[in-house]
Amino acid sequence: MQLLDPIDGTRGFVKGNKALFVVGLALVVDGEIVLGDMGCPHWQESNKCINGVQEEKSIPSETGLLMVSHIGCGTWTRSLSSVLNGTPKIPYSWTRCFVDGCSVVAQARFCIIESEPWEALPPSAFFTSTTNVDSVGEGQVLVLKPSCGSLCKYLLVASGRGSVFIQRQKEKVIKAWDHAVGIICVLEAGGRATDWKGNQVDLAADEAGRRSIYPQDGFLVSNGKLHNQLLELISSTSSTVLG
Repeated sequence: MQLLDPIDGTRGFVKGNKALFVVGLALVVDGEIVLGDMGCPHWQESNKCINGVQEEKSIPSETGLLMVSHIGCGTWTRSLSSVLNGTPKIPYSWTRCFVDGCSVVAQARFCIIESEPWEALPPSAFFTSTTNVDSVGEGQVLVLKPSCGSLCKYLLVASGRGSVFIQRQKEKVIKAWDHAVGIICVLEAGGRATDWKGNQVDLAADEAGRRSIYPQDGFLVSNGKLHNQLLELISSTSSTVLG
């Protein structure tokens, strides 16, 4: 089964202001994601609102990013403009992606959706937030400036630019194409993706259409090292945040 999201981040696409929208495609076999490909046409390495803390430039400063992932083969990126122009530049043709190495929640870089305030999420019971990378104070965490859609957050975590993507479930049914390609890209980059109870996302739960997924409470996507800490944090605050 193929899951296509032609425009993830529709609001940004409609605005036409260089907002980050993503085109994503995933291949699912027997309920398992085996292949994923997503492109972000407006991605720029120098864009501070995407990544204010990048230490190294592993990808050329060109417009657009293509990310591909295959089960057991890792996650890889390449400049989208070089693909479209047919002029790949060695040694930057493909670069393997890995999640970041952050192991302390207070030092993590969080990604959240544009329509959801930090205060609606469980970590807000322990930390306030800031989007200013140069002034993260005691008791604060860095939240990367929100962008439209969910797939861009997966891209940020898979490429090591973000540490965590957390999203509260607002609807009972979530469309699989909003998450499938992002999940495999994060997993193959060394991260984890579960619901707020720690369960793997079940793409076979929708026996009829295979188009819907049913996470408990929300999505938690991380570099792996932070995952259990965050699950414990969510569990300890669930009665107040979700109740």
